[in-house]
Amino acid sequence: MQNELQLSAQEIALAAKDRERLEQAQRRQNEAIRQREILLRVGTQPEESDFYPYRYLASEGFLPGYNFPRLPIRAFVPYQEGEFVTRPRFLALTEFGPGNIIYHEGAKYRVVRVILPPGRAETLLHRAKWCEVCGYFHEGRSADVDLCENCQTQLDGSNSQITNLLLEMTNVASWRAERIFCDEEERIRQGYEVTTHFRFAPSEDGGKRCIVATVFGEDRTELAKMTYGSAATLVRINHRWRVSRQIGFNLDISTGFWTRAPEEVEEVTVPFTNIQPTLTGVRLFVRDTHDILLFSLPLTEQRGREFWASLQYALQRGIQVVFELEETELASEHIGKGQHESILLWESAKGSLGVLKRLTSHPDALSEVAKAALQVCHFDPNSGNDLKPDCVRACYDCLLSYSNQLDHLLINRHSVRDYLMMLSKSKSRVVHAPRDYDAHYNFLRGKTHTRSELERRFLDLLYQNRCRLPDEAQQYFPDIPCEVDFFYKPNICVFCDGPVHDQPEQQKKDREIRRKLREKGYRIISIRYDRDLQEQIQAYADVFKETRQGKE
Repeated sequence: MQNELQLSAQEIALAAKDRERLEQAQRRQNEAIRQREILLRVGTQPEESDFYPYRYLASEGFLPGYNFPRLPIRAFVPYQEGEFVTRPRFLALTEFGPGNIIYHEGAKYRVVRVILPPGRAETLLHRAKWCEVCGYFHEGRSADVDLCENCQTQLDGSNSQITNLLLEMTNVASWRAERIFCDEEERIRQGYEVTTHFRFAPSEDGGKRCIVATVFGEDRTELAKMTYGSAATLVRINHRWRVSRQIGFNLDISTGFWTRAPEEVEEVTVPFTNIQPTLTGVRLFVRDTHDILLFSLPLTEQRGREFWASLQYALQRGIQVVFELEETELASEHIGKGQHESILLWESAKGSLGVLKRLTSHPDALSEVAKAALQVCHFDPNSGNDLKPDCVRACYDCLLSYSNQLDHLLINRHSVRDYLMMLSKSKSRVVHAPRDYDAHYNFLRGKTHTRSELERRFLDLLYQNRCRLPDEAQQYFPDIPCEVDFFYKPNICVFCDGPVHDQPEQQKKDREIRRKLREKGYRIISIRYDRDLQEQIQAYADVFKETRQGKE
């Protein structure tokens, strides 16, 4: 605010003979004074400001123990003496977008500028690259990578975008709008072009913090893959108006005013400035931390837009029904293309609800969601019979809603009935790695000892019966020290004992190693070469079968 007061005072001094320019400068000065009063709570009501010391310190990272949500975006509207209107960050990206109209207390206000903090505006711009194949977001140094960190696609101009003009959205200011032209009304109706991207949180070993679950049908064929990421970064980018031919927006970096593109007709006259040139192609973005879930199909599946749109909203509604969520607590979007086409779901409620994690950790959770989705779509979950024939494609009692109006022409409940029927009889199995079930099996088999046929037979039998696979092979424990043949997180060690373990010296060594492991809280399972493997696997059904996965 202090910086804005200084700039407006300089403008007033320079515009003494220009009435229009003087009035605009005085308006900026009055707005800055009012914003400072609201911030300091001078002559204001307590409910007019959400500023208080603990929340400010938490937002700046000084109080990590206080789990405050991220501060919302605020828009200053000159209503009466002036006040702030707040919106959540994802909603504010469009509602407070450049040139948009805000309706407040029966009047219309147009967003005309961003309130830039002190310092050069160029320092607020970010460099980023995003993969259009899977939707992964690369920022800073990772923006210069040639391979996508998520899908390993070779990034070029045909499947990715890169920009140095990505501006993280800050508070905005608006002016009173007396009238709106017809072409502006059409532009506002069409809305903005907004895309959603994600980035997994880093794990302790430098990888990605995510869990992959493979979904199998009754005949053990792969139906889908679910990738769950806890505390992932979700990024939404506002690229332009849908009807605009120009990518990005024009920003005067000295004042924060949005300036119009040549083809646009604007009612508001942008203040004259010649201090610094206007930046062209600026894109706005917001970010937040959420638990996310990527739902994708096997590589052999090729589906159309109608199927994806219908499945997206069917799964979203099914999750809301099963876990008793409100519509605002869960959001979804269709992202990616080709082999990496997916449905991105995220928990939009404050904090983590644990819903998406349960879908991957519990083997029957997705089947329950599919049954609920079938009921929502007016189908009998047992027989698949249509319970409401007069609903031709979709209605507001099933998949249509106010929030998915842009997809109404694509949504068709009949296009997903057969697939939801298969999901309703499916089971999910977790792979604690960014690999699907088959890839993880090949990974583990490649790490077995070349001289241990027992390890490969045991692993092959688990794979053939679609049992839970180990998380690691040849896991080394330096504090014992020893190497475990197979390891299940968090504390299960599996040893494959061949004939060499019948020798007295080896038996003595095994007893000592396994005693130390038990003392440290590890559970020991010994798979013997001279006993039936199938019987030994059944004896530890809580580890190798689906019932164990449902508890993790």
